Amino acid sequence: MKPLRLFFALWPPEDVRQRLWGSLAPLRRARPGVRWVPPERYHVTLRFLGDTSAALLPSLKLAADALGGHGAFRVNFTGPGVFPPRGAPRVYWVGITPGPLPRMRKSLDAALAREGIAPERRSFKPHLTVGRARPGDGARRGAGVGDGGSAEALEESFTVDALHLVRSELFPDGPRYANIHKVVLSGCQE
Repeated sequence: MKPLRLFFALWPPEDVRQRLWGSLAPLRRARPGVRWVPPERYHVTLRFLGDTSAALLPSLKLAADALGGHGAFRVNFTGPGVFPPRGAPRVYWVGITPGPLPRMRKSLDAALAREGIAPERRSFKPHLTVGRARPGDGARRGAGVGDGGSAEALEESFTVDALHLVRSELFPDGPRYANIHKVVLSGCQE
C-alpha cells in the first residue's frame, strides 16, 4: 500500500486567511518569481510526519486525541520572514506568537512517542508558509521580505480551537490537503 504524506495542522479561520492574503499583496507584487500559496492552504504545521504507513493511522489518531484536553487559545501574527534567514530565500512565511504552541507540540511529540513514533529533530518555529521561491526565478540573494506587505492583517489574532491530522497529495499546481481527523480543543484560554 502506498504511504500517506501526513502532518498535524492548525487552520486559521477563512476570513483571517483572506485578510492575510490581502495584506500580503504588496509583497506578492514585489516578488513575482515566488510561487505564492493560496489562502485556502494557509495553516500552521504543528508536526510534519511525511510519508507514513496507513497502518499507523489508528496510532496517530490516538496521539491526536490525547491533545483534546488542551484548552483553546488565541495567537497573533508576528510579521513576515524568510527561510533561510541568510542567502537566497526558499520559503516566505508569516510568524505566529508561540503562546501555548510549543507546549502543545511537546505534548503531541510525547503522545506520538507513546505510539512508537520518533520525535521531530528540528526546532519548532510557529508560522504559516505563504510562498516558495523557485530556484533561479526571483530567489536571488537578498530578495527577502523587505518592506513588502502591510501590517494591517498581521495585527489580527485568531483562536486555535482544533488540531487536524491532514493528508497532503502533491500535484504540479501545488499540494492538495484533506483533513482526515479532527480533535476539538476544550475550553477557551484567552
